[in-house]
Amino acid sequence: MDIKPSGFDHVTVGGIASVLGAAHCLGLTDDQTLQALNLGIAPNLALYQTRIGDVSMWKGCAYANASRNAVFAAMLAQRGLTGPSPIFEGDGGYFKAVSRQPFELEPFGGGDQPFKIGECSIKRFPLGQYSQTVVQAALEVREQLPAGEDIVQVDVKTLQTAINIMAGDAEKWRPTNRETADHSMPYTVAVALMYGAVDQSHFGDEYLQNQSLLDLTSRVNVSVSEEANQRAPEAMLCDLEVLTGAGQRYSSQVAYHKGHFKNPLTDAELEKKFRSLACGPLSEAQADSLLDRLWNLEKLADVGEVIRLTKF
Repeated sequence: MDIKPSGFDHVTVGGIASVLGAAHCLGLTDDQTLQALNLGIAPNLALYQTRIGDVSMWKGCAYANASRNAVFAAMLAQRGLTGPSPIFEGDGGYFKAVSRQPFELEPFGGGDQPFKIGECSIKRFPLGQYSQTVVQAALEVREQLPAGEDIVQVDVKTLQTAINIMAGDAEKWRPTNRETADHSMPYTVAVALMYGAVDQSHFGDEYLQNQSLLDLTSRVNVSVSEEANQRAPEAMLCDLEVLTGAGQRYSSQVAYHKGHFKNPLTDAELEKKFRSLACGPLSEAQADSLLDRLWNLEKLADVGEVIRLTKF
């Protein structure tokens, strides 16, 4: 069943997954795990406002906070604390307050069925999920453009959900901070077209105050594609077209970005992304050690090894 919680951030669902992960790592019994869910869900319902408008720094902390709360809930349950129940079907529970209707989950896999984790996608670029196909399309169009060609207009057609999150506010055309910029479809499209890449550096003040970049951002138009709506969530279809000053049109269509489970990153590409994010806060040696533990996570006797290697 397709459940769309009204007004709640996806972190609300992610927190539930984190509780189950924490419960598994701590070796909780079934009864303790049930209490951990009660303790993790009731006090940790995250609002969707986190990801729209002039996005704040909290956006980058929201999921981490949910995971921290999940570990705390599991620790409390391990020590015998009970939580509000029934947390889903109660008169004031999840079905009434969040999903607004009861639902059942389909099997996650097992036997002859693949596990759902095999359908997880990884972001290629350090920006919102729904701009991944859009930025990839922009980069593909950039490769087609003749050198020095001026861009008069950029037209992006994609699904409604992507527009709501990435291009649904005026702030997305003139972002003033990193959090709004990396969740701005028009800004990241302009960055891709102007620089041929989108990385963490492109969200600094040097770029946010670059008038040429902002002018190009203002020439990005975004509209809904009914085909994209119909293909979601299995695909995040984007059709992008650039009109040049010479009157030429260049276009690209991307349904599955590099990193989507139908177009996965190679191990080498994944390691490259990991090091680009980890090296700096961590030394190269720390990053290498952490990466080795993550590749062999199922063999670790103590998950604390991973946590200790993230200290800097």
